[in-house]
Amino acid sequence: MAGPVQAKPPVLVVLGPTASGKSLLAMAIARRLASEIISVDALKVYRHLNVGTAKPSALERAEVPHHGLDLIDPNQTFSVAQFLAYAGPLLTQIHGRGRLPILDVTAPLYLKALMFGIQGGPAPDPELRARLEATPGDALYNELRRRDPQRARQLHPNDVKRIVRALEHAMLMGRPMSELSPWAEARDDVQWVLTGIAWPREVLYRRVIERVDRMMASGWLEEVRGVRERWGFSRTAAEAHGYKRLLAHLRGELTLAQAVEMTRKDVKTYARKSMTFFRQFPRVQWLQVSSEEEIQRAALYLSGEMREALIGSRVLHQERDPD
Repeated sequence: MAGPVQAKPPVLVVLGPTASGKSLLAMAIARRLASEIISVDALKVYRHLNVGTAKPSALERAEVPHHGLDLIDPNQTFSVAQFLAYAGPLLTQIHGRGRLPILDVTAPLYLKALMFGIQGGPAPDPELRARLEATPGDALYNELRRRDPQRARQLHPNDVKRIVRALEHAMLMGRPMSELSPWAEARDDVQWVLTGIAWPREVLYRRVIERVDRMMASGWLEEVRGVRERWGFSRTAAEAHGYKRLLAHLRGELTLAQAVEMTRKDVKTYARKSMTFFRQFPRVQWLQVSSEEEIQRAALYLSGEMREALIGSRVLHQERDPD
């Protein structure tokens, strides 16, 4: 007689916009259950960008193993494909150590690649890209409206990087990017457990402002100045919220007050957009919170749920007792 079917090993995915308390929840669970945290963040991969990316402290990194941090210098580039190659095998390795992988997610595209893979696109064409990048922005956007009106409606006319990417796909593949299926079948060798943190919008925006102000008080401007002088910034890093405005200030284009105020607005916009993207992921259990104490209580509940999932999949060899 066949025995019980063994459950798939779980992966806990913690979603939410910046300043929502994702890292707080991930650390609270990891302190109660043998875990390792994978940062799914397009900026924390950069060495030396510490203040403006809110990386975990040295104490937190010593307490719980972290991955996805400090992989490249600020003047280098890092693609979604590189992240997938890096993080994909980690899930199996962490399970092999009898631990729970916890994904602390800020970058929706990185998570989408990890869960669903990267859909095929055209091979790079440097000549076409150079020609498109040399085209005035309004002409680029009009061309995208002609070739892929659905994708054009999703993009801001000034989002040149994504407009160029969409045009490349349409011109080289002969069909618009919007025809790609947004969700394929998820990687099926693990059990994805998605938990999101949602705050009332006005409270989240207040947390964003407080976070930006804390970063400025912690030396964010000095960090930007030092990185610019020693390494320089890649195009991606230089366009990141906060870094973009502080670099403009250092070039004399903005006062510091203007740079800080614009950064606050940029981060609030980013938080709103990322929340919209996160809500597209299937089967997310959203935690509606209004205080960090509620996040701590949720961590207690989720720790118990994930412990049972680890035991059911025979991943957990030794449990960590709660504090």
